[in-house]
Amino acid sequence: MKGIVIMNTTEIEKTQGAELRMEKAQQWRRPRYEVNENADAFEIKVSVPGVNREGVDISVDGECLNVTGKPLLHVPESWRPLRRELPQGDYRLKLRLNVPVNEEKIRAQVEDGILQLTLPKADAVKPRKIQVQ
Repeated sequence: MKGIVIMNTTEIEKTQGAELRMEKAQQWRRPRYEVNENADAFEIKVSVPGVNREGVDISVDGECLNVTGKPLLHVPESWRPLRRELPQGDYRLKLRLNVPVNEEKIRAQVEDGILQLTLPKADAVKPRKIQVQ
């Protein structure tokens, strides 16, 4: 299978054991996301409501793309919560990449609660057209 292996945080936890289970206890949430692909790149959209660009951390570690997001929680000191139904905690998403990407050219932006990532494929895996002589 080409592209990004859709192995989300929950599935990776099963393979990595106790380390991630401890982190999950710190109230991590897996955001919803979608992955699209063309010949040159992958595009990933991640829903991270309440997160601005300063609250996003993105890294590529070997074949894993790691995305964390910390929402801004602005509650004035003089206020006290009476009821909380909005989800609490930070976002965390890990996706396993099985196609090399050009890490130097990864682009990311956050707008209206959506983190948009563009991961250009490494030149070695891009389709090439062979000219017939």
